[in-house]
Amino acid sequence: MTKKDKNDKHSEQNQNADRDAIDKLSLSSIPLASNALKGAKLIKNARMETTVELHNDPLSGSLQVAPENIGDFMKTSPRDQAIINSLAGLHSFDVYSLRTNLKKLGVEVEDAESLELSDDMKEGLSIYSMEFIRPLVEKIFGQGREDLHTSEGLQRIFRDPDMARVKENLKIMAARTGIPLADIPKFLEEYSDVFLSVAYYRYGFESVGPDVDRFLFWMHDLRAHRDTAASPKGAAQCKQVEETMRFLANSIRERLGQFQSGFETFWKDINRDTFQLMRKQIEENHASMGSVLCGLIVKMHLWKKEFPDNNVGGPSTRIKFVMTELEPGLNNLKELEHEARKRLGLRPIKI
Repeated sequence: MTKKDKNDKHSEQNQNADRDAIDKLSLSSIPLASNALKGAKLIKNARMETTVELHNDPLSGSLQVAPENIGDFMKTSPRDQAIINSLAGLHSFDVYSLRTNLKKLGVEVEDAESLELSDDMKEGLSIYSMEFIRPLVEKIFGQGREDLHTSEGLQRIFRDPDMARVKENLKIMAARTGIPLADIPKFLEEYSDVFLSVAYYRYGFESVGPDVDRFLFWMHDLRAHRDTAASPKGAAQCKQVEETMRFLANSIRERLGQFQSGFETFWKDINRDTFQLMRKQIEENHASMGSVLCGLIVKMHLWKKEFPDNNVGGPSTRIKFVMTELEPGLNNLKELEHEARKRLGLRPIKI
């Protein structure tokens, strides 16, 4: 592989990583007049503030500025500045919440694929796909097949399907759902997009699950320390941060479980109405799920970087980090999560 090929591959990997990120937004596909801005990206920091990264390389590092200060570094049009300010106000940059929020802002992306997960991410989400696609495959390829229960078995089905059975089952599905046979492929595409969104959020949550567990133990240990107890303000903030983080983690887990129940209900009574109900419930939660999960992930990533194990940092260092980096923005995340729970009809969580 030549040096150019390696650079191209590295660039593609970076582009995919940005597209799949929940806390970053490349401005390359946003309709901006400034070409210099198209090479920039928006980034969420631990305080859930948005910065504009104008430049980044291993030698000189990252140049990040506040959105309202872009004009100090380059010439920008009032329209570009307005778009940047609007985007900076979003709580999350994942592709699913972006679809909804960009439409509300009246911002139309130049590349539709920028609002799709990369092929690498879709492949990575295959570990969650089995539970979502097995009922679908069973409806189309026939019930009672033992090879439905393993990924290898599913691959055998796809390689050597019983076409007569498939055609008959598609006709039955069309009759039961009220979806014309010619529209079934579009329906399956929409189903795939909905389950991928749930898999994406679940993947993001589970990726920081071990960090959340260690953090809660870390916080419990910090709150029990005599230096923390000696500072009423520090003790109160540590207690509040611990309880809020526990609430967010438990509530996100419950919401994801609610989405899973929606899929199960749909496959018990498969029709256009049950699908649209499930789809509406999930898509209406994209913005709040992305927002809260983005906050949780960003804060846990920074905490893990600063405290890679529980022996790093004394009580005063830890308390300062909790108060200056973790506490800012948490109340907003908690309010967003409470509102999301209300929309789903979930009961309040006792912390």
